[in-house]
Formats: sequence, structure tokens, C-alpha cells
Amino acid sequence: MAEDINVLLERLNFSEEEWIRVISSNVKSSKIQGYEAWAVEKIMSGEKVNKNAVYRVLNSLWFTKEDVNFVELKEGVILVKFGVIEDRMRILNLPPWLFDQCLFAMLPYVKDQDLDTYALNISPFWLRIFNIPLEYMDKQVGIDVGKAIGEVVAIDWRDNDGKWTKYIRVRVKIDVLKPLRKVVHLVRNDGIEIVRAIKYERLPAFCYIFGLINHTTQKGDKKEEQNEQNLQYESWLRASVRGPTQARSNWRNGIEVIEEKKAMEKESNNDKQGEENGSTILKEKESQKC
Repeated sequence: MAEDINVLLERLNFSEEEWIRVISSNVKSSKIQGYEAWAVEKIMSGEKVNKNAVYRVLNSLWFTKEDVNFVELKEGVILVKFGVIEDRMRILNLPPWLFDQCLFAMLPYVKDQDLDTYALNISPFWLRIFNIPLEYMDKQVGIDVGKAIGEVVAIDWRDNDGKWTKYIRVRVKIDVLKPLRKVVHLVRNDGIEIVRAIKYERLPAFCYIFGLINHTTQKGDKKEEQNEQNLQYESWLRASVRGPTQARSNWRNGIEVIEEKKAMEKESNNDKQGEENGSTILKEKESQKC
């Protein structure tokens, strides 16, 4: 629809009155910020959801500094207008958000980006990899294991005493439209391959037959499909998360955010490259003067 209107406007000729510009007189509070504080979200559910109830529940959970407005766009996509960037950053760092066991996918709003290009099927989850041999319990192995599953966002590699626990905890971006990964294959230095189980924190409803998020196993499925021997995905994929601090997924003190580190390194390289380019230009100017 928007593309059709844009094409139409390109071929229209405007009268003198139509060229009159309207300047907004809307004065916002200095505390309220614009699209930089927005997010694009979608309820990943095949069934109809009471969106007003979703908005009320999320508002009660988020504890934002400023009011949050929800604007329904198209095909279940929702524009969430946070009042300040700090609120959006905090909420984006605490997913996955669930409502009635349905995933509430969320991405930062990008100015002028088409809604169809937002990868709302990609969502970060905290994963636990169990039974890793003690000699392989280090940060790099945790990152390598996470990369085998998806893009690593963060790693939680120590407990409160600075030691490993019985599992590696990594935050990984996964495609929720694909079947859940149940295991990861780790090859030891001696070439022996070991298979390790994966568990997900705050996992939404999923199908026990096909392993798809927000698809539930229907009662009307064939008996042979419901046979326990055929179920490849079961409740053991859920990691038990209890307590107010664990619910925020930041309950151990060794968390290292990989994404922020990459962004800082990229920014540093860009600054360095800019300095090098600047010095090169100065040298060229000096040589021209000579």
C-alpha cells in the first residue's frame, strides 16, 4: 500500500496551494525522545491473541520511566513507542518476553526501514549446555559451542564464586521458525566426538513432534505420531528458572556481552581508520606545498 502511494505521488503535479508546507507546532517534553526510543515487535503465535491484555501485562512488567504506547501496524507487527532510550535498551536486553507461553519478538526500530525487512524470527535465548568435560570448561569453548547453534550475544561463564557450574550458559540468537536444536556435538582434542544436551531458559510453547516454537501438539494428531517413542522434543528442553533474579537472566556474575564488545571494536577500528586517512591527507597536502 505504501509503495503504491509513493509511486502515485511521484507522477502527480502539485498546485501552489498544495506546495504549502505545514510546520509542526507539537512541543514535546525534553525527557521524551523520538523514534530512537522505539521498537518493532510481533507476537509469534498462530492463534488469535488478546492484544490489549498483552499491552497491559507488559506495561506492568517493564516498570519504564516514561509511558509506553503500542501502535498496531500490519500482520501482527506492533510499534512500541518508549519514552526514553534507556527504557528501550533495558527491555531489549531482557528478552525473551512471553505472554501466555507465546513469544513476543522485539527489535530496535530503524528509521526508513521497511517493516518486511525486520528479522522478527530471530530472537536471543539463554541456553544451557550440559555435561561439558571439566577440561573444556572455559570461555572460548563456550563461545565456540554457542556459534555452532547461532550468533552468540553473551556468555555467562562463571558462578558467584568465579567458578564453572555444571553447565555452560550462552545467549544465542536463534531462528524461531526452525526446529529447536536438541544437542551439540563437541569434538575433543583426541578426535572423539561427544554429544551434549541443550536446554532453553524461558522457552515458549513448542511442538513436541516437530520442535517448532509456538506450535503445539494437537490432540487430534495420529496416535502413532503421539507415541512417546516418536516424540523428539519434550519438556526436558526447558531449563528450570526460578527466583526474581533468575527471571531476569542475569543471576551469575561472569556475564560478558559479546555483541557490545564487537560494536566497540568496530567503532575503534573505524576511528583508527579515520585517523590514518586524516594523517594521509595531511601528508599529501604537505608534499604538495613542498
